[in-house]
Amino acid sequence: MYRIILIEKEITYVFIVLLIFFNLVSLYFIVDLLSYDEIIGYLANGEQKNCNPRNLAFLFFGTTISDLLFVSVTLMARLLSKDTIKRFEPKEN
Repeated sequence: MYRIILIEKEITYVFIVLLIFFNLVSLYFIVDLLSYDEIIGYLANGEQKNCNPRNLAFLFFGTTISDLLFVSVTLMARLLSKDTIKRFEPKEN
């Protein structure tokens, strides 16, 4: 039973780090999207469709930053919990 709990904690740490990594990658693309003034799409009948992606990019930016904040705080809380600190403390003889 104890072994399953240890594996579960390790899997949780791996997934949290992966989530942080994917959020940083998406943040890179969102910042790149903020540099666009206009996106032009060509319709089937020959007309153009213009779109300003800034408002949507700011929404994605805020969502990604808040997600990074909460995931990072969760990871730090798990790593700095009393059980984890006790496990890595040197044992006195």
